[in-house]
Amino acid sequence: MRSAAFAALILSLSFGAPAHAENSTPVGAEAQPSDARWNELRPMLFKGRTLADGIDVIELHAPARAVEAAVVPVSFHTRFPQTAGHYVKTVSLVVDGNPAPLAAVFHFTPDSGQADVETHLRIDDYTYIHVVAETNDGKFYVSRTFVKAAGGCSAPSDDSEAAPHQLGQMTFHQIGAFRPDHLNLAQLMIYHPNNSGLQMDQVTHLYIPPHYIQKISILLSGKTILTIDSDIALSENPFFRFFYVPRKTGSLQVSVTDNLQKTFTASWPVGPTAAAAKPAPEAETK
Repeated sequence: MRSAAFAALILSLSFGAPAHAENSTPVGAEAQPSDARWNELRPMLFKGRTLADGIDVIELHAPARAVEAAVVPVSFHTRFPQTAGHYVKTVSLVVDGNPAPLAAVFHFTPDSGQADVETHLRIDDYTYIHVVAETNDGKFYVSRTFVKAAGGCSAPSDDSEAAPHQLGQMTFHQIGAFRPDHLNLAQLMIYHPNNSGLQMDQVTHLYIPPHYIQKISILLSGKTILTIDSDIALSENPFFRFFYVPRKTGSLQVSVTDNLQKTFTASWPVGPTAAAAKPAPEAETK
């Protein structure tokens, strides 16, 4: 088994109430488990680190009760302006009750503009989700929320027949007007089954082999703005909304690698005209 599984505008699109402070009691606490699982995970994932209350640094949003456990909307938002001297370096999403708890680790740079992301996760059981932010000065902050969902990691694909034909294709959208030297919001979707290895073929009743995205790199004109290390908790056809700060018209490049070592790449022009046109991606597979 490989080592620990990698684990504003966005706020207007958030779902559910914001995360509670680490030591507070969320709504509906009578139906929630103790922190026993987190107490096991914390020293394994953040050994030797002091995790301070993230109330002034990062907040986490997720529905109190998920409509669909295989596609649970989750977003996090950092609560201070990002600068070259003070910014969020990494954000780890931990789904305590999942078979592979460390769902994703997001790596940011000052050119990310704001360490905010919205995505969709598979959630396997009623569980806390923890978000841990590391700032560039080496300090760690944690927030959490509780989600009622079950069976997301073993839920069958919604589009199993189309997936092989679309594997690795990507779509990119600029959300709002293109603004050089300001925060720009973008949306990326990657067509990929992201099979967890826990799903059963409905015809053969055999388990479908795991096939999921492990790494996503997003660059702006050759400069990295966001890298994501991920695992089986990302939903089918992973979706992300994120910020970037373009200095001028350029191109956005994306590289995706899955656990079968298949690599997919795509690029799009970004700028006033390109943003309005919303061009289709040109994906390549290796």
